[in-house]
Amino acid sequence: MGTVVYSTSPLGTFMGTFLQMGFIFILGLFGLGWAVFSRKQGKVSRIVGGIIGLFLCGIGVLVLGLTVLNMFTSTQTVTVLVNRKTVAQDNCGDNGQTCARYVLETGTGAKSYDFTVPQDAFKGVIKGGCYQVTYYPNKGLFATNSGTDQYVATSFVTLIMEQAPRSCNR
Repeated sequence: MGTVVYSTSPLGTFMGTFLQMGFIFILGLFGLGWAVFSRKQGKVSRIVGGIIGLFLCGIGVLVLGLTVLNMFTSTQTVTVLVNRKTVAQDNCGDNGQTCARYVLETGTGAKSYDFTVPQDAFKGVIKGGCYQVTYYPNKGLFATNSGTDQYVATSFVTLIMEQAPRSCNR
């Protein structure tokens, strides 16, 4: 067994998605409440508000359901060699703000993996090092995981453990 570089629970892995979709669902409930209880507004605006509220509630429930389904599927574990560590800058808003995303570009020889990890995990991993990574594969509504994909990108990483270099020999 190697040294644990990063570890989190399944709930911790999916917490960001739960919070975002919970907010969308609550926003939808407020829209529905506004449509039902604001009698002074016009009928058309209340109907439109109700439809938007229902839509937001539906999206929230659908994505939360898919997240829970993904959370209860099995994890996958791979032993990979870290080829590159990249700090990607993403746009975070309309006012030009950027946010850092920490990506470990890894591979097993046959497959390439990009793992988006928290900053502390990113700092703990060494370029050229060998690591065992446990992650949840991304599953969508119509996902067909044939297992033959040559590239995997995910941010649902639960464990990164340092391995002996001989484990990564190609």
